Amino acid sequence: MDAVQTSILQEPWEIDPRLKELGLTKEGLLEARDAAVSESANATAFHAANAAGTYSYHSGTWALRDRFVGGDWVLDRADGVETIKNDKLKIKVAFSNVDLACNSFHVPKPRTKKGAGAERAIGADLFGGELPRYVTRESSEWRFYYLMVDQDGAAELTRPVVKGGTFIAAIERIYLSRGAGDDGIKISDDTTDVAVEFEPQIARK
Repeated sequence: MDAVQTSILQEPWEIDPRLKELGLTKEGLLEARDAAVSESANATAFHAANAAGTYSYHSGTWALRDRFVGGDWVLDRADGVETIKNDKLKIKVAFSNVDLACNSFHVPKPRTKKGAGAERAIGADLFGGELPRYVTRESSEWRFYYLMVDQDGAAELTRPVVKGGTFIAAIERIYLSRGAGDDGIKISDDTTDVAVEFEPQIARK
């Protein structure tokens, strides 16, 4: 098998130029991460068990589009996968909640199973090898990335390999933030059980 090692970018001096090549910005991606994490905190104990992840997904997808659609980026729903796409660069980007991001010894796993559409969109001819940091050489015309965010706010922009509804390897990983404490983001330890209380202030005329 003709395999190559996963490219992992962690330092600012290599991350920013690479994102520029991809037509994206670290600031915009982290704003999408912030929107997703913030929305997940609206889930309370009275919501369904998957509410935090659902809120995060919808808000993260919205924010990706809000920050980047316009110019070369457009909204796309091909294969039933909610993305933004750049026809000029042949790149698509989607949002995904994952179990753990920015850990070089672990391939992030989506918190919900990916459908056949995602596998088709990424390319069935790409598959992982026996080692988690090696994949076959790319042959698909389109490059498909996910903005992956875990529950602690760690975020990476990654081009994964999808098989059996999950990410089994990665072609490229770009670390954006290691989460809580890394760039000032404030994240609750358990958003599913915390209600945000608001006491209205009444001003007399």
